[in-house]
This record gives sequence, structure tokens and C-alpha cells, in this order.
Amino acid sequence: MGVDVIFSFDSEDYETPAADEGELWWAQALSRYSLTGSFCMVGELARALEARGRQDVLAALARHEISFHSDMHSAHPVHAEYLEGMGWDEGVAAVLAREARGVADVRRLTGQQPASYCKPGSSWGPQVLAAMALLDIPVFCDAPVEWAPGQPLVYCGQLCIKYHTSFDRYFTTPDRRQHMRKDFLTLLEARRKDGGVLVMYTHPCRLITAAFPANFTAGANPPRSAWHPAPLRPRSEIQGLMADFDDFLGWVARETDAHAITYRTLEQHYRTKQRILARPDLQELATTAPGSLEPRRLNGQWLSPAEQLGVLLFATAWQREHGTLPAMTPIRPLLGPESLAPTAHGKVSASALSDVAVVLNREVSQLQRIPAVARVGEQVLGPGALLRGLAQVVAGEKDQVAVNAGDELPALVRRADFAGLHFHNTWSIFSPEFEAPQLLQMARLQTWSARPAG
Repeated sequence: MGVDVIFSFDSEDYETPAADEGELWWAQALSRYSLTGSFCMVGELARALEARGRQDVLAALARHEISFHSDMHSAHPVHAEYLEGMGWDEGVAAVLAREARGVADVRRLTGQQPASYCKPGSSWGPQVLAAMALLDIPVFCDAPVEWAPGQPLVYCGQLCIKYHTSFDRYFTTPDRRQHMRKDFLTLLEARRKDGGVLVMYTHPCRLITAAFPANFTAGANPPRSAWHPAPLRPRSEIQGLMADFDDFLGWVARETDAHAITYRTLEQHYRTKQRILARPDLQELATTAPGSLEPRRLNGQWLSPAEQLGVLLFATAWQREHGTLPAMTPIRPLLGPESLAPTAHGKVSASALSDVAVVLNREVSQLQRIPAVARVGEQVLGPGALLRGLAQVVAGEKDQVAVNAGDELPALVRRADFAGLHFHNTWSIFSPEFEAPQLLQMARLQTWSARPAG
């Protein structure tokens, strides 16, 4: 069994006509060795290729998988800039309004519905993922987090996978061919041992250009008439890169057990049909849910904390209305809350909590996200306290259930990679002072929706 590898391409430089040759070369080189790549195309680049009459480039790219890399990439305001300060619904609507044109143009000019979404630089926000899911784009590549190396995370309704290595890192490496082969074999061995997919990416434009365009650096946003192309590499340097990368692709195809797949293949592998939880599994959840807020695997199915809360709401409401726990409980794919409310210590009536569950269960089905707050008599419960209280009801508590000010955010927020997420000084396009603390808090809230894929 070979190792699944995705060759991913950030196709983004619409300011430099000469860079079109890089897109063409990579598409043709992959085809030469019967390897399928995934080209993440910026909407403005697709339109620029059309305007420049580069049907040859569009046709070559369309022989591979097409993904989406935002409508305007670096032009301000980028995602993180306009999402900072927005609520959930407002943010999702803003992303849809700004990105739908690009998705439509990429689809029109390549004949493919994008298979994945690639964030521009380090600009993203949880509302972007939800909006892309609504646009029927199921995978988020170059994601800021994944569950484990090469193993996808479901977050905000999308399958999230990171980039793991690149061609770009070898642009200036002496003895490039030797180092590329050695490093690639090491990565393949790691995947054989631990499982998962290996994603290797590049920017096709950088085969031709000596740097990225600098039109939008540090918050600059000049009019189109003032855009300048990127500087180009010397022809001898371009030819050297082409020869070495061509050699590498041929070696991968002929002499390794790498199996080139696409993001669409990855999504199909992890796609889940309608999921349900039988009564014994529901009862097991009720006994384990009062612990830390983290994904749980029941009968071969991973449930995010939000899905667990949704299951307990449904079961409690069903029991209130029918007198017994349901034989089968649906697992609804729910988003996290928009905000958090402080939770008081104390106890609440199991009967009153069940009444509240009936109302909240309907709201959850309508909004497709868990509530930020539940009011039970005089008590205010955050989603964590609500989950712990409902678990006691489902487990058989008939009178009073304890509520406490325990965790209201899942354990994932404390994992090193997620805890280290930030925007400040992460991308040359951002203004030097850009930080977006409210957007980062929204990302933390949405860890309620996170679970391993599968």
C-alpha cells in the first residue's frame, strides 16, 4: 500500500503575465508523468488568464483538480481584516458576498466546481470555512490546524488539512535533487508509520518570479493602474529549476510508493453519511461527557463537543416528550456558539432543565449551532455547563442536577498549535500592527465543532 500524496499549487499571481508560464509548466510536467495535481486558483487569476487569451493555460490546468484560493488573494481588505469585529452571521454573509464571484468564475473558466479552499497567506477566519461549506467546497487546505500530522480535522463544517512540505524550500538549496529525494523519503516513511496524507505544495509563479508581487504589502492597496509585476528570475535559473523539479516528479512516479491523490479523493475517503447513536452509546456518552470537553469516539464514530451537546439535547427533549430515551439519536453537525456566558455554581431542577432542552433542541436544529447560553430558572448556563447538566439527566438523574463553572471551551484551545494561533507579523500583506483578537476568540469558540475526521 503506497503513501497518499497531494501535490498542491497556490495559483495566485495575477499581476505578472510572465508567471502564467509557471502555471503552464507545472500542469504539463505533472501530466507528463501521469500525476494529478490540485491547483488552487485565485478568481482574479482565472479572469486574467481569460483576458490575456491564455486558454492554453486554462486548458492545461483543467486536466487536473481545480480548487479555490479566494477571489482577490492579497488585495485589501483580506478575510481577517474585514472579519475582525464581525459576529458569526454577519461574517459568513460578508465572505459569501465577497467570494461567490470568484468561485463562479473559476468554475466557469475551468469547468470544475472547486474541490477545496486554500487560504491566502495567513488570512482566514472560522466564518470563511462555514461560508465555503455553503458554497459546496468541502475541504480547507493549508489549514492552520489539523488533528495530527497528515490526519484531517473536521472544523466549522470543513475537512481541514495542513501543508507539510514544499518545492519552494529548495529554490536556493545546493545539490537540490539529492536533498529533495532524501527529505521526501523521510516524509514518506513517517506517513507509513503514523498514517495520513502528505501534502507538498508550491507557488507556480515562483518558478518564474524572483519574489512575490509587492503591490499590497503592509496594508497598501493601490489602484489597478498602479499594480506592478513581480521581478523575474534569470532564464538560466528558471531552466535549472525546471530540470530539477521535472527530475523529481519523474522519480516520484517511477521509483517511490507515493500515490498521488486529490483533495476530492481525500474528502470522499472521510465522507460520512447520516450518523446516528444507538441508546447504549447514548448512555455511554452520558457517563463520559461530564469530563473534559473533547471529541469522543462512540461505536466507531467521532463526535465533536458540539455534536455531543446536540445529541444530549435531542435525547433529553425526546425523553421529556415521550417518557423514554430514544432508541436512535441523530448526530447533527453543529457549529460552536457565538459567545460565552459565565456559569454560576449550584443546582437546577432536572425537570426545568428538560423543559429548556425541548426549546433549545428546536433552536439548534434551526440555527445549526449550539446555544451560547441557557437560562434555567435563575441560573445561567454556558454550553459546557449545559452539556454536563444534560448528561446527568440522560444518565437518570430525576431531581436536581449540579451545574458548575467548569470548562466552557474545549481542550483543543489549549493544544500548542491552536493556542499559538495569531495574525500579528504572520503575513507581509497585513499592516504591521494587525492582530485581530476578536477573530481569534471566534476561532476558539468554534473548537466546539472540531473532531478528527472519520
